[in-house]
Amino acid sequence: MSGRTCVAVLGLLALGWSGSILAQSGGAKAGDGPSKLELSGARHRLEGLEQKVKLARGQPIKLGPIETEGLKRIWSLRERYPDHAEVQELFERAQKAVMASKGELTDLPKDATAYRQNERKLQALFEKEAQAEWAAFQEQAKASGRLLERAFPPPSHREASVDEMAGKLVVLNNFFYPANQFIDGGREFVAVGGALRGYYFVEISNRSWLGAYEAVKRYRRFINRDMPETLPWTVVGRVTGIDLLVPQAGEEKTRPAAWGWIVEPVAIFVPERTFALADAKLELGGQFAGEAKMEEIKSAMYTVRSVPAQATPEQVTETFVTAIKEKNYPLFLECIEPAYRQTPIARSLCLYHWDWHQHRFATMYCHVKVGQAKVRVVKGVDDAEDNIEMKFLKPEQVAELKKRSGQTVREAELTTQAFDEHGKQYGSLKPRYFRKTDDGRWYIMNYAQPF
Repeated sequence: MSGRTCVAVLGLLALGWSGSILAQSGGAKAGDGPSKLELSGARHRLEGLEQKVKLARGQPIKLGPIETEGLKRIWSLRERYPDHAEVQELFERAQKAVMASKGELTDLPKDATAYRQNERKLQALFEKEAQAEWAAFQEQAKASGRLLERAFPPPSHREASVDEMAGKLVVLNNFFYPANQFIDGGREFVAVGGALRGYYFVEISNRSWLGAYEAVKRYRRFINRDMPETLPWTVVGRVTGIDLLVPQAGEEKTRPAAWGWIVEPVAIFVPERTFALADAKLELGGQFAGEAKMEEIKSAMYTVRSVPAQATPEQVTETFVTAIKEKNYPLFLECIEPAYRQTPIARSLCLYHWDWHQHRFATMYCHVKVGQAKVRVVKGVDDAEDNIEMKFLKPEQVAELKKRSGQTVREAELTTQAFDEHGKQYGSLKPRYFRKTDDGRWYIMNYAQPF
């Protein structure tokens, strides 16, 4: 073979080899279709995105550089090979994955946020009660002849004696708690006023304050949770004496001491919210406006009043959600395992988690989807119809087993899925656990779990 022939053959081989490489690396013509390497690279990255979406379980996720690169490759393939079947399949899968990565969406029922509107109606009803009781209280205070005509400036300790001021009623606006709270001499106070205007020191380490303040807390808990700490209150109190204190929070005092009249709280008025009165004769030490007929007023808005004896775990969950939405605390307790609400500490925890549930349904989500429960017997005999073992036993044998096995305890588990007012999933799916003893009904175990 001549030298020229060898060169020609080698040239043809080189062209064939380079063409093969180009075809594999995406250099093929549009009519030839994508290479296996291009398809596998895009598919591999897409599968990573799909797995990431699956693990998120409906939560929105942020795409990383690998997932983004995969989408870019699929888009490039679609632009170059719009009619290719495998490319079209990858594109459709990518569409679904991208949409799912934004979080699961649902169409909300028309009444999904109705409970928030009912809450505003409830607030308006109790605000009306508060305004009426506050007006009556002011008239009563004026008629007593003990009300100071004006709070500021207060009489100087050199101008008025303690005997002259003791028992006087004073109306203190711009009462900020806990912002102006301080401790001095082992007692707690809230300072009202200032160095220029003069001071009143409202003592909050006594039963009078606790009676009125706890009533305000009950209002916030069962009627209207919207009680910002920056909201100025009005406190009416009784002057009991005068003292030289340092109105500054913290152990280290840098301000000078100041004289101020000591005030024992009698009532608290929160504008556009509630009015609470301390009353030592009441078991709780006080009450807020309308509290005596609270359940009577609220019951008109209840859609569910009790948990049916034969309620399934799914139905108990739905009732639990309804109780929170409608501020039905007795029904809320009825859904919870009795052992978790027997002691004072347990009942206090119930109130604590009730507050959190109220906050979340007011600000985070408004609708809950309930999954299907899985039931298992943890103690005793499982006589369920789908238990294959029971099919081999006679009724009298099953009865004998039950007699000797003691209590039958069943547990159930399901998941709940929460959505905000836009129909977008909030957070991840949450597990719910239930327990049932013998022929009793189902109760929620992990009632503190958010939705």
